[in-house]
Amino acid sequence: MIDTSYAKTTPTNTHIVDSCTMRTKEDMRHFLAQLRDEVPPEMAVSQRDIESQVREWRSHNFFYKIHVFRSRTRDVDLELKQAWWRELFCRVVSFFYFWD
Repeated sequence: MIDTSYAKTTPTNTHIVDSCTMRTKEDMRHFLAQLRDEVPPEMAVSQRDIESQVREWRSHNFFYKIHVFRSRTRDVDLELKQAWWRELFCRVVSFFYFWD
């Protein structure tokens, strides 16, 4: 059982405190899947594709790992609506995150 108590969900956002501590794609997927099971279906975590959320999470972890904006990348906000350019950016950056 994964501890999801440090995640806050709303209909427009999923905020995960200390998300940088979870490093593998598989752990992120399990965390998000369990969180989906625990919250109402109208919450953002349930409305957005898990793989898209994992890519965004990994891009945050990438910047945290290389010490860029550490105070902002320690946690992650997985917003429901993402601009196309941000989705593209996360897709590219998450590719370079090799700390699984």
